[in-house]
Amino acid sequence: YKLGLCHVQTKSIPDIIEAFTYYVQTFPDNPQVPAALAQRALAYEQDKKYDAALSDLNTILTKYPSAHEREATLQLKALILGQQDNTKSMVETFRQLLKEFPKSSVAAQAQYYIGKTAFEAKDYKTAMTALNAARQLNKEQYYNLASLRLILCQFYLKDRPALTKEVNNFMANSPNVNAPPEVLEWLGIEYYNEKNFETAEKYLSALGKIDNRGGVKPDFLFYLGDAATKLKNLPEAEDAFAKYLQIATDPAGKAKVLLALGAVKIGAHKPDDAQRIAEEIMLLQPEGRVNAEARLLAGEVQLERGNFDDAGKAFKGVALLYDDPAITPRALDKAALAYRQAGKTDEADRLARELHERYPNYAAGG
Repeated sequence: YKLGLCHVQTKSIPDIIEAFTYYVQTFPDNPQVPAALAQRALAYEQDKKYDAALSDLNTILTKYPSAHEREATLQLKALILGQQDNTKSMVETFRQLLKEFPKSSVAAQAQYYIGKTAFEAKDYKTAMTALNAARQLNKEQYYNLASLRLILCQFYLKDRPALTKEVNNFMANSPNVNAPPEVLEWLGIEYYNEKNFETAEKYLSALGKIDNRGGVKPDFLFYLGDAATKLKNLPEAEDAFAKYLQIATDPAGKAKVLLALGAVKIGAHKPDDAQRIAEEIMLLQPEGRVNAEARLLAGEVQLERGNFDDAGKAFKGVALLYDDPAITPRALDKAALAYRQAGKTDEADRLARELHERYPNYAAGG
């Protein structure tokens, strides 16, 4: 037996197996037999001879039920079954270990593998109970592993309040580990649609910092930019829209984002940037509503520069070119305001009357 332990120290697997095999055959009734079998099973496991290892472990469990090695035997048996992809038996063995040794030092590992297996089988309720236990028992080793799967459980169950809480805790406790991108996207757009822009920005901004976003499309950058604009966080809005434009391929989507970026540039008092954007949109969309919006943006550029007369002309031009209830009243309203600022009150009054006659229900600033 001691010779076997010497071989354990030197890590010579064939010698370990040979020594303990000799011992078990020669002294079958010795109280050290379970320990010898456990050492031999470990050697078989290291040699990837899983069936031989399981045979020794099962002998310990059935022939020596009160052996000191029982807890470690159950653990090794479960891990080997996992190696063999026999997850059903692995879970049963880990459950047996937890039942017989509720205070086991490897309880966290057992709970984690039970939870992971349930998660992979889409049994999210079972998974959540076990994964939560694993990270509570051993935060250092299992907090991130268990939390990421817990987040996905709540995501697949679409339990938004629980998911929000879980993601917030994870972002606070593990700032250097990314939450799953598809979860951040879903939460961000959910809150954006509810006009909760602050919360939307939190998740979409975190998503924007992840390099490998898997199957998440770049459209989230538009929502991030728009949420940041609504919160008057113009640098983040500019950055999000600019990133979207670097990867956008759809001309309509690109034009929509350029318009939003143009408005941000006006808000940030960057009329030259806004003018370049207006010109780019007109090239992308030579006609239609988006073209009209670009012309309105060009008018805003002149307003920002203090050229009120030129701004009035630009806005009036849009009102003449387009007859569109989503565009024309805004153009007339902006033209009237610009001419008023330019001191041309007659023209301003005329346009205001035209606006009122053609669109009596229009609310200024709409």
